[in-house]
Amino acid sequence: MFRRFTLILLASGLLFAQEQTGSNCDLTRSNSLDVSAREAMDGRNYKIAASQFEAAYAACPRQTAILLELSRARTLERNFGQAIAAARQYLETDSGSVPGKLALANAYFMEQRFQEARSTAVQVIKAEPANSAALKIKGNAEYLSGEANQAIATFIDLLSRHPEDSEAAYMLGRIYYQESMIDRAIGQFERVLKTDPRSYKSYDNLGLCYEAKGDNDKAIRYFLTAIKIMEESSVTYDWPYANLSDLLFKTGDAKRAFDAASKAAAMNPFSARDFYLGGKALEKLGKTNLALNWLHRSTTLDPAYPEPEYLLAQIYHRLGQDEQAAAARKRFLAAKARSPATRR
Repeated sequence: MFRRFTLILLASGLLFAQEQTGSNCDLTRSNSLDVSAREAMDGRNYKIAASQFEAAYAACPRQTAILLELSRARTLERNFGQAIAAARQYLETDSGSVPGKLALANAYFMEQRFQEARSTAVQVIKAEPANSAALKIKGNAEYLSGEANQAIATFIDLLSRHPEDSEAAYMLGRIYYQESMIDRAIGQFERVLKTDPRSYKSYDNLGLCYEAKGDNDKAIRYFLTAIKIMEESSVTYDWPYANLSDLLFKTGDAKRAFDAASKAAAMNPFSARDFYLGGKALEKLGKTNLALNWLHRSTTLDPAYPEPEYLLAQIYHRLGQDEQAAAARKRFLAAKARSPATRR
């Protein structure tokens, strides 16, 4: 009788173990692939990481948390459709999960599905009113949907709950700058610098703010401060060089403007703006052929960018190449019609 009872217990235990692990779960392989995927993430090899996370999940589907990492990897890989699918798949196993909803909201936002990003973030905020990640997604989605006042209110709410959140202050400063609320923008960027004195992006944006106020000398100092911090930290970020180039050109210093633009283009060889700024400076310096090369590179990188086409039309007209001038002007008008007015 005792032996029979023991066998029943053993059989029950085996069934329980099978239910817990799943007959199709290779936990050792899944964990090994998960570790490799995280290493790939650290190395910014997002496509490889995503592939390994998928294999890790397939090896043991009960490890549903892997789906969140897969969604993150797919988002960073800019494969937003699959990032959304992974987050949704996770939420099928845990519909109330805050991390799952944040992953989904972030993927929606990156795919520019702003209303869906906002509504998903709102679900998180209802459960956790002070969730800073959700509030940031909501605020940015509101702004990019054209709801500037609501976005500002969201970020003010966020900062009232998290006064030391420098990222939120930076985001609010950017919105204020874009909305021409320059003094308020300056206040937010200075707020960031109190907690992060080496925030080169804040110095860069302070340069933009003082340029907007007409204080070019102060603007140049801020751009140069941003560049100094970047060089000391070996940071690759082209915006301060490009913004400095743009301002130097406006002040009549085409030589220094080209030097700054060339550094920006070296840092980011895929930036149409950087090549346009370099081409503009070269044209001013009388180096027409080089200018044409830089401007054509700009239009190749971004055919929807109108400014280089306008300058190309002017140069070709001056050279008496009317057919090419007309073609460039036609492309300019088409790009201008498609491009909304933006400020940087």
